[in-house]
Amino acid sequence: MAAMEFDEVYEEIRGVLNPGRLKLTSNSVIFKNVRTGKVETITKDDIENIKWTKRARGYGLKFITKNDTSLRYDGFKDTDLDRLKEFMTINFGKNVETQKMAVNGWNWGKVSFGAGNLAFEVDNKQAFEVPLKNVSNSNKGKSEITLQFHQPDDAKVSLMEIRFYVPPGDVDGDAVEDFHQNVMKGAAVLTAKAGDAICSLSDINCLVPRGRHELRFYPGFFDLHGKSYDYKIPYNQITRGFLLPHKDNRQMYFVLSLDPPVKHGQTRYQYIIFGFKKEEETTVELSLTPEAIQEKYGNNLHKEMQGPYHDIVSRLFRAITEQRITVPGSFTSKSGAKCVSCAYKASAGLLYPLERGFIYITKPPIYIHHDDVASCGFNRSNTATGRTCDFEIQLKSGGSHVFSNIEKEEAKPMSDFLSSKDLRIHAASNWDKKINYTVDKDRDIYLEHVQNEGQEREDDDDESDDEEEDEDFQGDEEDEDELEYDSNASIHSTEDEDEDGSKNPSSPKKRKKSEASSATSNKKQDDKKKTSDDTKKKSDNPKKKSDDSKKKSKPKESPKKKVPKSSEQVEDDSD
Repeated sequence: MAAMEFDEVYEEIRGVLNPGRLKLTSNSVIFKNVRTGKVETITKDDIENIKWTKRARGYGLKFITKNDTSLRYDGFKDTDLDRLKEFMTINFGKNVETQKMAVNGWNWGKVSFGAGNLAFEVDNKQAFEVPLKNVSNSNKGKSEITLQFHQPDDAKVSLMEIRFYVPPGDVDGDAVEDFHQNVMKGAAVLTAKAGDAICSLSDINCLVPRGRHELRFYPGFFDLHGKSYDYKIPYNQITRGFLLPHKDNRQMYFVLSLDPPVKHGQTRYQYIIFGFKKEEETTVELSLTPEAIQEKYGNNLHKEMQGPYHDIVSRLFRAITEQRITVPGSFTSKSGAKCVSCAYKASAGLLYPLERGFIYITKPPIYIHHDDVASCGFNRSNTATGRTCDFEIQLKSGGSHVFSNIEKEEAKPMSDFLSSKDLRIHAASNWDKKINYTVDKDRDIYLEHVQNEGQEREDDDDESDDEEEDEDFQGDEEDEDELEYDSNASIHSTEDEDEDGSKNPSSPKKRKKSEASSATSNKKQDDKKKTSDDTKKKSDNPKKKSDDSKKKSKPKESPKKKVPKSSEQVEDDSD
């Protein structure tokens, strides 16, 4: 058998299966990538071992070379094994080993490094292996280590990271450090020498993640070096940049949006926020020649740059990453600032209405594009002072963000800005739905709402007072008008009257109310009589004094009380 060819074979590169054709000759293995046209060749003298494994796409053939690398091809059928064994034995003088896989689902075992791979084994059977050339970064902790992977552009779904728990070793030395060093030997981690940096800025105040960092710019990435962590972030991870002034106009924020986010321990940071004092200046010198600077960056950068710190940093990112830097637009608050003070949940911060979105800083940073906004609205705050309001943004995805403790004077500028951007303004549940946000400058929307609410409460109190029975009230004189103390009088009595002014006795409401009033009056009359008899008996039997005094005190007369109306009188009144 001089040669063998397989048409439907795939090579996995950083999580992407590249289709190709594999050709086995008497002295070499040739794979041609159908998508890129790239050809890979391995001579039989370079092959150390050949292994046959079960893969997701059928079976796979792995070649391990003498220089401790491996090449793996998938897409074989189980019927190809006998043919491959015969071909390899005759032409290459190698046996094809069948590798058993661990399928019990355990997540603890042993790790071995070799052939450029990290192999995880359970009961001396391989559970999975990770090509170290796919690793982009390795972060170690106290007893664990995290591997991050390069993200290919062609893969719809890819592995972001994997974490290993490393128990303390029995031998001397740090087991986590040994694991980390073995990974770094074969990983394609972004590394560069300090002399290769385009420029370097020291002691930069970083708000998220918090701390003082040194910022170094390299041709393909920038390095954010702190005391405990070192972040190497490729420029293609930066999606947006923002240069935002503080409300006091003495500070500046520079914000970078990252995708995917960087990781610090168990926390992910999608945004990096730098804080600068507006009057602080610095000088930076680029390590490139003037000709190289002109060729690469044009007039955006110069050999030596001097100016405000925030301006230098933003210009460097703008020129090197070729990403546009967003600044505030036409919005101006009541105090003349480009933002409004507010709070998101329990953290205070600043909300910036931009030309194409909203951004909130500092914790947690939130960016909302106008295209993702379903509607906006103002809610009355629940605070006792009533001087603030809440701003709610409802998203098309179904969620919402509420920014509280906004001064009510800012509602008018913000509502005008929302109207200018054609954003839908909704009426909140605890806000007047008839509010017109496109009002004159002299009109106070919030004051009108408070006045209307107070008037409604007064009306409700008046109605409740008129309809409530005063059972404890008793008149002082008997010749007063009986209707004056009618407990059944109602402000809505005109509804039960006929057109000629006479009452309608057939009204079911009136009959029910009259019967209830009659029963109450009878009960009260019996109680009054019983109390009056007890008082009279006490007054007729004076208390006994001592024999020396022999004086008897005169009994006190009970005060005259108005005799309650009889049930017949009450019924006459109600009729």
